[in-house]
Amino acid sequence: MSYYNTNNEEGSALSRSRENTQNQEELILAIFNKEERLSPDEVLDVCNEEHNYPITSVRRAMTNLTNKGLLIKTNIFKKGKYGKMTHTWKLSNGEIR
Repeated sequence: MSYYNTNNEEGSALSRSRENTQNQEELILAIFNKEERLSPDEVLDVCNEEHNYPITSVRRAMTNLTNKGLLIKTNIFKKGKYGKMTHTWKLSNGEIR
């Protein structure tokens, strides 16, 4: 499951949150189908052209996609939003572009 119900949502609110999480993951995976390697900050910038996601949601989605074997965390770094070097991710070898 991709949504972590830490605030104990129920009913339609829980269903909506689960659907939103799935949509976020699908959007992020689509972004990686267009780009070779991206940092979480770069993914956030692309997402926020149409959506207003917090960085924590982007990181959660990227972690879930990594755990599902769809993304791979690389040892290639890029400078992040706050000047620190951050890892990049890419599609796993099994993913079709």
